[in-house]
Amino acid sequence: MSTKTEQHERQEGIQVYELGFHFVPTLSEDEVVVQFSHLKSLIEKKGGTFISEETPQMTKLAYEISKTVKATKKRYTSAFFGWVKFAVNPEEIAPIEKEVKAFESILRYIIITTVRENTLVGSREAVSAATLAASKKGGSKEASSEAEVVVDAVVETVAASADETPVTSIEETPIAE
Repeated sequence: MSTKTEQHERQEGIQVYELGFHFVPTLSEDEVVVQFSHLKSLIEKKGGTFISEETPQMTKLAYEISKTVKATKKRYTSAFFGWVKFAVNPEEIAPIEKEVKAFESILRYIIITTVRENTLVGSREAVSAATLAASKKGGSKEASSEAEVVVDAVVETVAASADETPVTSIEETPIAE
């Protein structure tokens, strides 16, 4: 089932995308805010409208990532991770990607097609609490029952916030270094 906004976007040739990125960890908190604003402004200049976003936060990387800047190779084990979900004409994605690639402060990025709805997963804490309760009680039927109730509540919350529209395709661009 589609919303009126989605139907209008399809008629206008608009697609929803999500840009996930890592900024180099050498930026100050103030510089991160400036770079994030600059990144969003380049999307806006191409006719993009914002749906949701997360301000970049420092995070430890799962593996070391290297980047060569001005003939110097640097290795990073942490970065500022952020994302922005936006709607734009698909013809504008290539120019947006070209500008994102030129961002010296971006360590890695990915652009995917997605849906307008909130696709964030439910509370990890609730699932972790259910797992912990089950392990403390030695896997008893009572513990399993408590865990199922918590997990069911999380699933119901996520399902209630999601639309019935299935994701039909995901396009990825190669991860840039």
